Amino acid sequence: MVDFSFNLPPEENIKALKAKKPKLSFKYDEVMHEAHLKAFTIAKVTKLDLLSDIQDSLLKAQSEGKSFEVWKKEIKPTLAKKGWLGKVEVINDKTGESKTINVNNTRLKKIYNTNMRTANAQGRAKAQYALEGEIYLRYIALQDGLTRPSHLKMQGITLHRDDPFWKTNYPPNGWNCRCVVRAYSKAECESQGFSISQTPPLPIASVDWSYDKRGLEKDNSLNTILDSKLKKFAKDNNKSVFVESLQATKEDISQVRKNYAAIKTLKQKALKGKADKEFIPIAKTTQTLQNLLHTKAKEIYLSGWTLKTHTHHTNVAEFDYSLLPFLIRDTNVYKVKESKENHIVYFSKFGSYYKAVFKVTQNKEEVFLVSLSKGNKKI
Repeated sequence: MVDFSFNLPPEENIKALKAKKPKLSFKYDEVMHEAHLKAFTIAKVTKLDLLSDIQDSLLKAQSEGKSFEVWKKEIKPTLAKKGWLGKVEVINDKTGESKTINVNNTRLKKIYNTNMRTANAQGRAKAQYALEGEIYLRYIALQDGLTRPSHLKMQGITLHRDDPFWKTNYPPNGWNCRCVVRAYSKAECESQGFSISQTPPLPIASVDWSYDKRGLEKDNSLNTILDSKLKKFAKDNNKSVFVESLQATKEDISQVRKNYAAIKTLKQKALKGKADKEFIPIAKTTQTLQNLLHTKAKEIYLSGWTLKTHTHHTNVAEFDYSLLPFLIRDTNVYKVKESKENHIVYFSKFGSYYKAVFKVTQNKEEVFLVSLSKGNKKI
């Protein structure tokens, strides 16, 4: 059966929610079916900044595993400040229609559950369809007296993952639907005595949910986009500078991914007192940084000691350290302060302001990141 780690951020789920572009809508059905996979919309939210705030808050809740109660408590001040809490009059910009709605806990719970469950479904589906071999999906419906009878009848139905039934009936299959599917190999189905359905059941998804919710479209990842751009401009001499920039970006993305796993491992070891003197490379120095630090060192290192002793920077996590290849790009440096031993460099990136402190070893051959902090204002 497909297993999910509860110790790591649900990356595919987060990616699915983050990829959606904010789209204003007065009614839910203004954005139909598969369009919901690409558009983030909430009925009766007619201000783009408010919609973006809600999406950002849900992304944070998804990545940090926050419950509805915690999310609700944190988002309410923002909603109140922007006039979208309690009794609210909203106007349809297209028709001039005015309607008074009640933004209460019930409405907020529907927003939270709908977005979390659809993001979870896409993350789960992508993991299940990436498995090798002959894979079967088994429908799981909660048997607590609250599940729709039509969904309850699906309990235990097992079909090959390529069966057309899943195209429009992969859960959630209705508002507040809590059903899921689990993946099993053919051998696992046989060992557990699962019966493989020979004929697909009748469709059960409600009208609003009768579309392919798996999000299995072609790869639109950043790496794929960069590959296509590089291929397109590789033979164009006029685009050589642009190609070099893209290639550098692609290398940075690869380094960030490597960094995250390595930094997470090193920090766990360091907090146990087992890696004070261990260090890992996390970025290549730029020419600008080499000039500022008076060194020709090619790499920047991060030590277990730094990760162990800088836990007071509570808003800086493994992911922030991982971003260093992007942060040190020359165009992001906006202030440098030189002290006797250290250089303090300020960056502006990703909506936050970072401050990094670098130290060069006496032989000038190694550079260490000895501190990283961030804020939402210039430091």
